[in-house]
Amino acid sequence: MSVRNEKCVVLKNIRLSSDGFLIVLGSGEISRQTLPGQFVEIGCLGKDMILRRPFSVFDVSDNSISFFIKIVGKGSRWLSELPEGYVVDLIGPLGNGFSLSGGRSLLIGGGCGTASLNLLADRLKESGGKTDAIFGFSRPKEIPHEVIAGFRRKADNVVVTVDSGDYSTLGNVVDRLGEISLDNYENFYCCGPIRMLKALVPPLSARKTEVSLEARMACGIGVCYGCSINTVFNIKRVCIDGPVFKMEEVIWDEL
Repeated sequence: MSVRNEKCVVLKNIRLSSDGFLIVLGSGEISRQTLPGQFVEIGCLGKDMILRRPFSVFDVSDNSISFFIKIVGKGSRWLSELPEGYVVDLIGPLGNGFSLSGGRSLLIGGGCGTASLNLLADRLKESGGKTDAIFGFSRPKEIPHEVIAGFRRKADNVVVTVDSGDYSTLGNVVDRLGEISLDNYENFYCCGPIRMLKALVPPLSARKTEVSLEARMACGIGVCYGCSINTVFNIKRVCIDGPVFKMEEVIWDEL
């Protein structure tokens, strides 16, 4: 699969939560080649922005590709303000994604990391697999309800929990994980902040678990080595060796 460079028109840019936006771009080759867990690099042309920004792919169709973007810095804010019809520059698809396995799967997402699991949920459903999900957010206002509704159409059971605030389920994803039998699942797929992934290591590292890592990626194609991490095998680059890794191969104490 080759990396493509496309000029993509903004088809939609809508707010889904207090700090989250869904951006839909017109795309041909990149959208048709993207696999669950892969990402793209987007050229941001705002002030003092030189490097591209990496974003996990939320969804694809034959002629579009979309991203759920949480505002955390200059690049994501610039993208959240783009009008329909604006043209952005994409490189992708990049990295290695999730592997699809048979049996029942549990998806575990934190914050905007939930977006990385959307395309995976589609593929698992298409393959006839059974899927449950646990998603955690800091506060109720950060929950992208439209995204969660989409997951509820794909998964058998979806639990949403928040760290604090006026919401029916309080606590983090590890709290919710402790309430179920892990033996009910053959596969675990996780994406979210590093602190969340580290907290999942004790209960899941001995099981069949894949994690999608977040990292600063200056190039996205393995040239700069800026996203290198230590694994039990050797130093690996998140952008081309990942972003998806087996949980047991990551040296978590060094992240």
